[in-house]
Amino acid sequence: MSALLSVQDLRVRFRTMGPIKALAIGTKAPFIDAVCGVSFEIHKGETLALVGESGSGKSTIARTIIGLQRAVSGSISFDGQELTELSAAERKPYLRRMAMTFQDPIGSLSPRLTVRSLLTEPFRIHGLKDRDAGAEATRLLRMVGLPADFVGRYPHRLSGGQARRVSIARALALNPDLIIADEPTAGLDVSVQGEVLNLLTRLQDELGIAILIITHNLNVVRHITDRMAIMYLGRFIEVGSTERIFHQPRHPYTEALLAANPEPDPDAVINRIELMGDVPSLMRRPSGCEFHTRCRYAQDICSHVFPEPTASREDAHHSFKCHFPLERETPMRLEQRRLSLAGPLRK
Repeated sequence: MSALLSVQDLRVRFRTMGPIKALAIGTKAPFIDAVCGVSFEIHKGETLALVGESGSGKSTIARTIIGLQRAVSGSISFDGQELTELSAAERKPYLRRMAMTFQDPIGSLSPRLTVRSLLTEPFRIHGLKDRDAGAEATRLLRMVGLPADFVGRYPHRLSGGQARRVSIARALALNPDLIIADEPTAGLDVSVQGEVLNLLTRLQDELGIAILIITHNLNVVRHITDRMAIMYLGRFIEVGSTERIFHQPRHPYTEALLAANPEPDPDAVINRIELMGDVPSLMRRPSGCEFHTRCRYAQDICSHVFPEPTASREDAHHSFKCHFPLERETPMRLEQRRLSLAGPLRK
């Protein structure tokens, strides 16, 4: 089955200084590479998570896919059509089939527009003048579990959870095939987080949409995703099924992320893994494996040879970049703790 979205060797960079200053101080490359050679696919009805620390490049990938950021090189193909070769006007029909919910739900909603105007804005942008704005707004609110009388409210009168639902409703306006959800549970109470995740899961089951979810919340990842990709300094360092990575992480950074998952039980035995040092600057990337400055398993080769992608012997779709991958399974106590905390894995 062909992929709905295919991203191949995507590279995104940002200029750190103007060309005149760069020339004056003799800098040949006044840029930082935020995304370095990232490749992945998403199929219809599938959920993929991008996981990593803040600043690892997750949101940059999302913004590049929907055209808010330009890629330096690489391919972005949607339903078989290469998007990077199209003009803004030519991309519009394909962008209509994608939608994104942003990390700050209230900040992404114009304070000058009512909920009705916010929900029907996609119809105006895409020239769909034959729609009944009132009926469409009511339909979308109903889909996300909000009453019809919310159409007259302004964003400042919405709670965080309500604003998140309005953002999801707006994303659903044009019946997209793909939704990109950037930190969909950020800033929400735990109970509201559960409601939002259940809403996304229900909508996916009903509509068959694919979801690209960006988060550092591992409980979210375990609850709703099929596959996950771990990012570090703009690269994928481990990719595979959610079940496989939680059960047997192969990269030391993934192991540390899983061990750092919050534990609500004060009596639980927690096996934390303390990483050495700070996250390196994108302006001064370490040579070799970029994680070697913080890795407790690092050896001499790690400091000067970049590891090539390696497929797991047990699962060809599980790949990682590490000279000395972990061979052991996740400790049983950690596995039991995550199961009790997050519930069963999504199948």
